[in-house]
Amino acid sequence: MNRQRFYLFVLLVGVAVVRLSAFEKIAIIDSFDFASVYDTETVAGTEQILDHVLLTGADTVLWRNCSGATMRYQSREEAPLLMEAPLDPRRVPESRPVHGWLRYWAVEPDIVCTAFASCARRGVAQGIHWPYEENHWNYWTLGPWNLSHPQYWCRNANGVPWHGRCSFAFPEVLAHKLRLLDELLDRKPQTIFFDLFRSGNWTVADEYVKPHRERWRARYGTPPPDSRDPRWIALVGETQEAFFRAVRAHIAARGMKVRILLGIDRVSAGEDENWTKRGVDWKKLAREDMVDGIVIESVRPDPERPFASTAELYASVRDALGGKPFFCPIMQYNFGGRPGYPWYCKATGAREEAVVRQLLEIARDVGAAGIAMECVDHKNYSPAVCEVIRNFDGTKKGTRK
Repeated sequence: MNRQRFYLFVLLVGVAVVRLSAFEKIAIIDSFDFASVYDTETVAGTEQILDHVLLTGADTVLWRNCSGATMRYQSREEAPLLMEAPLDPRRVPESRPVHGWLRYWAVEPDIVCTAFASCARRGVAQGIHWPYEENHWNYWTLGPWNLSHPQYWCRNANGVPWHGRCSFAFPEVLAHKLRLLDELLDRKPQTIFFDLFRSGNWTVADEYVKPHRERWRARYGTPPPDSRDPRWIALVGETQEAFFRAVRAHIAARGMKVRILLGIDRVSAGEDENWTKRGVDWKKLAREDMVDGIVIESVRPDPERPFASTAELYASVRDALGGKPFFCPIMQYNFGGRPGYPWYCKATGAREEAVVRQLLEIARDVGAAGIAMECVDHKNYSPAVCEVIRNFDGTKKGTRK
């Protein structure tokens, strides 16, 4: 039995004994975030990552499968030889191997198999964190399939191509994504989490590709409108919805049960940016069982009422889901207008462990299925915060006996 088959065997045995907790604590991680501390291209380094992450009390670990389209496992679809093509003028320095030397796509056994097997041995639920991007913000970590298929690149309203993403308007792109899904399903994930937070700066304004233009003209008889037009958003949204429907059908066709979670970003009392910018109708996807639950990745609370407004925003998601599970964020950093718990510390003057306890209690009180820690990097969750999270059991008492 070769090493990769051995790790898959360990994973299959472990999956049978893993059970999700009543108040689930999800940790979202990427091996890259630990690369300056551990040798993350090895089994030992992956074990060290998990040792560190489990200090938070996480009982589910979602491993990043890629940054942009730089894979964290041995991919047939993203041909490894093309990853080593620095002379391609579109592969700016940030698009080459992470740190210039990490080559996760070539590790044996691959990182995802190694990580999953490690979770199985420890009785920790595991899954995949799949960013909704092909480029980690603009030009970073572009993958070989993208660069080999410029005919599918997105375009703006002026027709200028943008190679940060290939459009789902093309059936070939959907087929490519489903082949990537097959690679992940081969590794037996329990959960696949699609992350709208990480969309690589892509929006519906980048979807003026020929198929969408032709569909618009056939439907309305006019040139395509501004990307803020609700009809344009809905037209693009049809192809986004088709992706999630295809994912659900593809998993079912393989006879597998895999939980599908969708991450929604910047929840506010006003505009739903997940719809107006991404064209993803998360409420419909949940209502029609295309996804099994929602991860709130960030909210936009009122600085004058930080905790009360946060509870209201969480409750608005709960009410829209009609009983579907949802998870609330415990995020260590502030980024791009997305407030992590340091924002609440500044707004209230409270210590971080007190803020995190308050956020946990809000999640419990609004009926969340648990929390998502986004993202667990090396030592970014302090020992005091880890202790609070680890000891919180989701009951009114709030801590483990």
